[in-house]
Amino acid sequence: MNGMTDDPVNGRFATRFPARNGLSGQLWTLFWLLALLQVVDLATTYFAIVTKVAHEGNAFLTGLVFTPLAPVLKAFALVFLAILIVRSTNGGRPAPARLLVAARVTVVLYLAIVLNNVIVLRPH
Repeated sequence: MNGMTDDPVNGRFATRFPARNGLSGQLWTLFWLLALLQVVDLATTYFAIVTKVAHEGNAFLTGLVFTPLAPVLKAFALVFLAILIVRSTNGGRPAPARLLVAARVTVVLYLAIVLNNVIVLRPH
């Protein structure tokens, strides 16, 4: 099965797969960027703690960092974002433009967190 339908649209065949352009494409791009940043955040945090270069600065996560709950919480947040993206692009709630702003802010915040982790790990 190639994902093509028999209904021509604008002289071409339509696909059953969603297009990755517009707001939807931007949201999914930010989703995958955020997923990557989550992995890098965990890896750099683990490395900083194990090498005793730093300690966990988030009081909520201090006791959870080396438990399976830390990656599970990050995965749960990503699943929640994926659900929001699907609901937003299919049903308009939350408004895709507002979700795009929230996703961009979240990515910028995580870029700052990861950059801080890398700076802390930088040899002096």
